[in-house]
Amino acid sequence: MIRKTIAASALAAAMLISTAALADPIKIGYAPSTWDPSDFHGMMGSGVERALDGAGTDYEFFIRAPSSEAAQAEQLGIVEDYIAQGVDYVIINPIDVKVQRVTFEKVLEAGIPLVVGNHSTPFPEEWGYQPTMFSGYSHKDAGLVLADYLVEKYGVGTKIAIIHGIPGQITNDRAPEEYLTSIGLEIVYTDHADFDRIKAYDKMERILTGHPDTEVVIAASSSMAVGAVEATLANGVEGEYAIYGAGGTLEELTYIEDGLLTGAWIRDPVAMGEAIGEMIIAHSADPNVAIEPIFNSPIHLIDSVEKINEFVNPVIFTSKGLDFPRPVE
Repeated sequence: MIRKTIAASALAAAMLISTAALADPIKIGYAPSTWDPSDFHGMMGSGVERALDGAGTDYEFFIRAPSSEAAQAEQLGIVEDYIAQGVDYVIINPIDVKVQRVTFEKVLEAGIPLVVGNHSTPFPEEWGYQPTMFSGYSHKDAGLVLADYLVEKYGVGTKIAIIHGIPGQITNDRAPEEYLTSIGLEIVYTDHADFDRIKAYDKMERILTGHPDTEVVIAASSSMAVGAVEATLANGVEGEYAIYGAGGTLEELTYIEDGLLTGAWIRDPVAMGEAIGEMIIAHSADPNVAIEPIFNSPIHLIDSVEKINEFVNPVIFTSKGLDFPRPVE
């Protein structure tokens, strides 16, 4: 197949991947909340491509993201561009579903099938509509899995610090403060780092200086977990705090292998993308075909190389030319 990559502006981080040369390829507009080929959204996009490529589908895959995860208004503009461009499908990975309600409605008003990624909870009934498909996982389930794991591993009374993302439902679900305290964990620090690696580095340094008695740190995203680990490395205290991330990106998994990140819950972004690709293949062939409305990835807590080999999609490593299974020392 023929592939073309077209660089975009620094703000939008856009990419176009075009395959094969038929008259009317399927046009897919993907609007993640941020873009990095190796992060969750990037691996989900690769899953879409894997499914379409595997079926020999002729398609154009447009990828544009806001300048930052906090720039949620930019996501609306990106989707409006896709609508004007005449895409056949729109995939949106929102930070906050309620904030992007207008965006969803514009897609549906244009008569374009809508896919919501990174979420699996249906829209509120009062909205009166649902997308063609959700492909994601329950952020709430992820937060509960981690909370129950922590109290079982470290015990009641353990002092924890939370580095939240952008204020809203996602970070509240991933680090549910009320539930954490109800099961006996003591929260000594919370602050928001907006899902930003550098801001999380700063918050971790504040924890080190202001709350050195902290035993466990919850970082409510992959990038923030990496930032927290980097702060411990810079301050010479790596391995002295139990740090838990969220999502299981390659960078997180590498830090777990190296013993620098204690653990992270994971979901399978490649499988989420593949489910979307399979839906597009079926729906484009027959718009009346029955569609499974929700693909829900299971949650697993990864705290060792053995768990990586058991639960992580091999593509996370092999797509980067890395061996899998990972070597166990």
